[in-house]
Amino acid sequence: MSVLMTLHRNHLLTVSLCCLLLAGCASSLKPSNTYKRPAGAAPPEYNTVETGELGATTGLRDDGTGAEVISSETVGEEQSIEVTVPIEPDQVDEVRILSPSGEPVELSREAEIIHKYETNDVGIRFQVPKNNTNIRFQLQLMDTREDDWPPFRDQ
Repeated sequence: MSVLMTLHRNHLLTVSLCCLLLAGCASSLKPSNTYKRPAGAAPPEYNTVETGELGATTGLRDDGTGAEVISSETVGEEQSIEVTVPIEPDQVDEVRILSPSGEPVELSREAEIIHKYETNDVGIRFQVPKNNTNIRFQLQLMDTREDDWPPFRDQ
């Protein structure tokens, strides 16, 4: 009888530990955003922030928004530029790189948005062809008003 009680107690302990481990793993998972707007739905509305004119020189700053060029370097056939903007990371879903006249700037790659939650700002990294070394640009940072839907978002 004591052998059965010991086996039962060991089995109960094993099951309890497995449940605790699974509960811990499940609590660390976040639901992913799989929502897609239906075809033909109205385009999302945007809140937009535009910087003033900047260039590919480290240290250039837009006094209106506080955007600052923090690095500009030539890598191979591209010039890589990184700008930091003191705006809450949750307020930037999309970025456009425009010329001072408002035309899209020719990019070597799609611009990358870097949400810096620890410093509460946003970094924008983009590459232009090396032949465009005297580039002048402005950033158009957009936040969709769809942020409240769906209710489960990647954080």
